[in-house]
Amino acid sequence: MASTKSKFSVVLQNKCPRCQEGEMFVDPNPYHLNNMAKMHRNCAKCGLRFEPETGFYYGAMYLSYALGVFSSLIIFAILNFVFRIPTLWAFIIVALSWIGLSPMLFRFSRSLWLSLFTNRHRDI
Repeated sequence: MASTKSKFSVVLQNKCPRCQEGEMFVDPNPYHLNNMAKMHRNCAKCGLRFEPETGFYYGAMYLSYALGVFSSLIIFAILNFVFRIPTLWAFIIVALSWIGLSPMLFRFSRSLWLSLFTNRHRDI
């Protein structure tokens, strides 16, 4: 039975990109910093290996960095040019947002990276 979930919603929920049901991370709360990066070895539902090879998630670091910088520039521009918030305050808001959202961005990047390299169908 095919799932109706979009690939993006599966990534946001940190679910297995193949079956769209299994949890990728041991602890669902990204703000438990001791467990933030702990992932299951395999999907409990379909058996997909969450770390296909050693060093697989190095690419997710670059993805996370790019997403963070791009979103920070957009938010900074909106705060500074649209809402006319002074540059220093806009920078402080962006920096605090970056710090506060980085655990979620970390997990989102890993989930997105794995989904980019995983087929949804087992037999392909």
